[in-house]
Formats: sequence, structure tokens, C-alpha cells
Amino acid sequence: MSTGDAVDRPTTIIDVNLLRRGAAALHELQGLDEVYTFYYDETNNHRRIRIRDDGLNVKPPQCFVLGGIVHAGPRRALPAAELRTALRLDRGIVDMKLKHLGKGNICELLAIERVGQVLAWLRSEKLLIHFQALDPLYWGIVDIIESILAELAQLPLFAVHMQLKDALYILIRADLDPVIALFREFRYPDIGKERRNEFLSALRDLLRARRTLLPDFDYRMLDGVLRMGQGLQSLPFLEDGEPHVLLDTYRDFYVARLCMFTQARHILDEEGQVAKEFEAYRFMDGARVLDHFRFARSHDEDGIQISDVLIGLLGKLFSFAIERSQREIVAARSGLNPRQHAALATLKELLDLSSEKNTVFASYVLSPYDQHKIALFLEGEAS
Repeated sequence: MSTGDAVDRPTTIIDVNLLRRGAAALHELQGLDEVYTFYYDETNNHRRIRIRDDGLNVKPPQCFVLGGIVHAGPRRALPAAELRTALRLDRGIVDMKLKHLGKGNICELLAIERVGQVLAWLRSEKLLIHFQALDPLYWGIVDIIESILAELAQLPLFAVHMQLKDALYILIRADLDPVIALFREFRYPDIGKERRNEFLSALRDLLRARRTLLPDFDYRMLDGVLRMGQGLQSLPFLEDGEPHVLLDTYRDFYVARLCMFTQARHILDEEGQVAKEFEAYRFMDGARVLDHFRFARSHDEDGIQISDVLIGLLGKLFSFAIERSQREIVAARSGLNPRQHAALATLKELLDLSSEKNTVFASYVLSPYDQHKIALFLEGEAS
């Protein structure tokens, strides 16, 4: 772990047990103390998602994915040279990436022989997959629902909080530009106490024209919750924040994984911004200082290079599903040729094996509807 200029910055103490114990109890997580070796890369890191005068600074923001390969036990040598030979990569390529195997959307990539070879190699080497997937837009709007539910404190509504977030997201994403203009007008997510009622009223008016996109019950439930929010004294997660910033950093997703698996070794791609921020962090397990991660240059670590290929592929899959309707997903899957089907089957097998090993290996911050579409593409109509 690099120290850099950390001496000039205050140290941030991170108590790993505060996060992992709460999450383990809430979600009945197991296997957090096993020894693993994690490799990391990322895709679609937009750094910051901001609302500008002309809309979002990233149009549209793609699904961010952090993760890579993982195996049980301490770090071991990976026979990446054999893989490179099988792929017939140019000898001048010292830092293998997905772009060296091919380009295109997930369907086009699955048709490429080299992609299938990498997936088959992962299976033969008994390597698993870990990832955290985040839709920045979904992340940026769910505070509307969470603020209202936190203030109402009605248990029945907490039971349907995911359904409410999903409904809100579907209506907003259907025609994003007018919603972003509304957000800009009200300095979202820093609406403040004075304009909360006006904001929710304007949002309800905007969404009312889109009500046919939802089942009637779902729309009425969402609109009712937004209406109840107009009578509240506060929307706690929409006050005192930074105006016009939907997402400020992806740092917390790195922190979450490091806090969960404290007995593991974590080898992360040397992404400049995150590595610099981590210089001021000290991870503590009680009185013990943890030194269980390091940043490395990708061309020095085969595991990071393979993670680039894998996470790039998952990023293509998740973004493909988010951007298309369920009908389009079904049509795309039905049009796959035998090679594409074989590669997709191997990818699904790897994901299933990984989840069976440890459910924490797969983490989604996506709408339930989009998660369903991802499963639909992976599994077919029977899902």
C-alpha cells in the first residue's frame, strides 16, 4: 500500500467490523472469514455524474462494474502464458484487455472465438467471479423514496421499498431529459426544506403522463407515497448535499469489499483517483491494523489483466440489459448462434458457481426490473 503524501493528510479510520457485522446479520452472510485472493479491475468509471445546464455530463451513464477473478487460498501463479498462446495475441501486447479480443455489444463479443476461450480457461482453472454492479442513475434517484420512507417510518411501506424504487426508476428512465431539467431547477439532490413540497408536486405531475408504463397498482402506490412525502417536514437525504451531483465517487464500493473479506488478499488495479484517496485510510479490525490490499500496475499482474477482460464483458452485459426492453432482450437471446450460446452458457456457469461459493461475490445496485432482464438474457424465457 502506497503512502505517498499521506503524512500531509488526516488519517481516516475505517472500522471494518461496523460494516461487515451489520451486513452479515441483515443478509445472513457467511464465509466472510475464508481466505481468498481477489483481483480487481473496473469498467465505466465516469468519476462523477453531474447535472449541467445541458443535462448530465455523461449521456447516458453506463453501468459501473468493479470486480474480477477470485480464487480460494493465498495468491497462486496463474498460467496466463498458456492462455495468451491459445489466444494468439500479438507479442507486443503486454497488458491484455477486452479490446484486444474484440469489440461490440455483448452479443457481438459472445460471437468472438477468443472470448469463449477466455471463459473456458476460467472454468478449467477453477477461477470464480466477483463483482459489484452499479447503475449511477438508479443510485442517484433512490434517495427520493428512501427519504420519504425514513420519515414516514411505516413498516408496510418498508416491505415494498424495492418495488417503489423500481417503479420510480422505470418512469424516470422512460424520458430522462425532462426529469434532469427538473432536477437542475431544484438543485437536486440538495432540494432543501423550503422547496420539498414543490419538488414532489412537480415530479408527480411529470410522472403522471407516464403512468401507463406501470401496472395501475404500482403507479398508484408510487404516486401515493410521493403525495405523502409532500406533507413531511423533512426529506433527510435530499438536504445539505452537494447540488447537481448524482454520484461523487465510487470509492465506497472498494471499501465495502475490503471490509467484508478481511482475511483475503486484494490486488487492485492502480486506478489513480482511488489509490490516492486510499493513502489516507487505515482499516482496523479491533486494535489490529489491516494490510490486506495493494494497488498494482495491470501489466505486472496477470490476474488484473484477466479481470479487465471479464469485467469489461460483464459491463457490456449489464449495460445491454439496462438499455433494452424485456421484449428486446428476449429477441436478442433467441437470435444467438451456437457459438454465442456456448460462450453465454459458460459465463452463466461461472456466475452460478461463484454465487454458490459465496453470495457476496455478486452485488447489484440496479433496479429489480433490470436485474430481471439480466437473468432473462443469461437463462432464457424460463427465468
